[in-house]
Amino acid sequence: MTSISSTSSTSPSSSSVGTTNIGSGTGTVSSLGIGSGILTSSVVDSLISATQGPQQAVYQSQISTLNTKISDYGTLQGLLSTFQSAASALSSSLTSGAKTVTSANTSLASATASSFAQSGSYSLEVDQLASTQQLVTQGYSSATSVVGTGTLSFTTGTTTYTGGGTSGYSFTPNSGAATSSIQITSSNDTLSGIRDAINNANIGVTASIIYNGSTYQLSVASSATGANNSVQIGVTNSSGATDTSTTDLGALAFNSSAVNLSQATAASNASLKVNGIPISSSSNTVGGAINGVVINLLQASVGNPFNLTIAPDTTNITKSVQSLVDSYNAYQAQYSTYTAFNASTGTGGPLMGDPGLQTAMNQITNILGNMVTGMGSASIHSLADIGISTNSQTGQMTFDNTKLASVLQSNPQDVISLLSSNGSTTDSLISYVSNTTATQAGTYGINVTQLATQGGLNGSNGSVTGNVTVASGSNTLVVSVDGNSSSTVTIPAGTYTPTQLAQTLQAQINADSNLKAAGASLSAAYDSTNSRLTLNSNSYGSLSNVDITSINSTLATSLGLTVANGTAGVDVAGTINGVAATGVGQMLTGAKGDASEGLAVQILGGSLGSRGTVTYVNGVGQQLNTALTSILGSNGPFTNQVNSFNSQVTEINTQNSNLTTRMNALRATMTSEFSAYDAMIAQMNSTSSYLASFFNAQSNSSSSSSSSSSVGSTGH
Repeated sequence: MTSISSTSSTSPSSSSVGTTNIGSGTGTVSSLGIGSGILTSSVVDSLISATQGPQQAVYQSQISTLNTKISDYGTLQGLLSTFQSAASALSSSLTSGAKTVTSANTSLASATASSFAQSGSYSLEVDQLASTQQLVTQGYSSATSVVGTGTLSFTTGTTTYTGGGTSGYSFTPNSGAATSSIQITSSNDTLSGIRDAINNANIGVTASIIYNGSTYQLSVASSATGANNSVQIGVTNSSGATDTSTTDLGALAFNSSAVNLSQATAASNASLKVNGIPISSSSNTVGGAINGVVINLLQASVGNPFNLTIAPDTTNITKSVQSLVDSYNAYQAQYSTYTAFNASTGTGGPLMGDPGLQTAMNQITNILGNMVTGMGSASIHSLADIGISTNSQTGQMTFDNTKLASVLQSNPQDVISLLSSNGSTTDSLISYVSNTTATQAGTYGINVTQLATQGGLNGSNGSVTGNVTVASGSNTLVVSVDGNSSSTVTIPAGTYTPTQLAQTLQAQINADSNLKAAGASLSAAYDSTNSRLTLNSNSYGSLSNVDITSINSTLATSLGLTVANGTAGVDVAGTINGVAATGVGQMLTGAKGDASEGLAVQILGGSLGSRGTVTYVNGVGQQLNTALTSILGSNGPFTNQVNSFNSQVTEINTQNSNLTTRMNALRATMTSEFSAYDAMIAQMNSTSSYLASFFNAQSNSSSSSSSSSSVGSTGH
């Protein structure tokens, strides 16, 4: 705290008492009181203290009062900051839109939901789990039995095998699938050596050795589930010829030339029904069947449907609301203590009548008590509608969490709108994205004059009319997507259909580390009408584009693509609230200075012209956060009032310093005057002593003369 600076009452040099000579043979007076015995330094101190002390006591009292107010403001500021954090956390918990999923049969399936999931109950039936293909060799006497040398080739795709050797075998490789090869030499040609070679290759295939009680068998399995994740295994011997023998490495062949492995388990997709609709998935982790929900299939049970129930995560929301209520009550209680008037004692709190605090409290209570603008036909419009009320006697808030839970169950979106900033649109192809603190609550019309487009590059018409062979050594190119350059992209050698070629080109370009780091990607497709490949950026707007900056000449001929700059996309254009909005990509943002300032919507497509409305609701949590940022900010009432208190303390200390200066000057004057008076008194005392001595001497002399005369007369 600020306090009156300590001062010392040291007399300046000008107040020193000089020496006074009093006649010949007299001493010198060097300090007050020596001459008079009355005008001492303690008399000066008493006179100065009588003048300075009362005013300093007033100053100290004033500063003590101000320091108490500064301290109390600091306490309230801390409590209000906690309240603001609770308001901000409430907005975050609501806008995150967290959902929970309850499975009525946790042994068959579990699920998780994102904020995009629609609340409701869904019927789920698990008919079949996705499985991996399991291939098994013939039996060997030991894990170290020699199998043979040569090359194993693995290709992923879809296998159909009905038994009966090669006649029951067919295989379709996945689009763009590359074949992975493993060399088996004399150093790793045993059962265990081949197992380790496959596992160390990291090609999406795993191997293990199984002892069946009499012999050892090598089990080979695809790492991923799904019908299109089975493997075809080709074998060539050391001379490069196809090996179909069962007595050497050819024992691992599983292809159209030789089926020497047993298929213990076929690769299969998961089969499930959601609300009675059949769904197939290559994985037991199923996404997309229900928007925003990921289902984890655990066990099949045909003919036994059960429910998945999706609901808002009320636990976090309830905790956030309780935190808001508790932090407000803590602030309100302390505010009341500092500002209340005690009628019985006739005294008020240290901050009673403080205008800054009253202004801030009025803002807060208005937000907490008013209805939220823009709720329209919603079932709730104020905090009271979700179980939050204020005690008129104490000013404290109470919270009925059962009422909130009920409203969340029936109208979760209304709760989000009431408590946090939120927006909604009437057009399904337009979505609310965000707002700023400048955005005003309300409903605004949207008019689209131009849709955003993607930038891209087209190959030459008629350049791809059939299968395309890509040769090794002539298969590289460098592209730029949205201004981000890739490293050298290699297209795997092989023969492709036009569609497979487009898919492979897309996969290889999007796998580039430079583009991944920049978040850039493209889509490649085959335009059968014009017999050409097309490359389009996955982003929209004027920054969206695809360029080819380098390409092998042979590959350029094969793909019908050359070094060239593509055509950039265009940004969306239109108005919000009748005022020209800013368009970037598909995002249209309200103009500065308009009520819709900072209100951003995404135009996903549709027609030009009037596209309905967007409604923005500024909920309680967002309103509080905005108001408290202002109240606690550098130009807010809290900072201004504390600055005023500190300025008053500084002024009082200045006044006290000036008083001390004046008192020191007065001390010097009094000391000088007292010194002169003391010297005069000392001189007068000296003179008095001298005269007394003189007269005494004269009197003694007269007495002696008289005695002598008397004696002489007697003698005559």
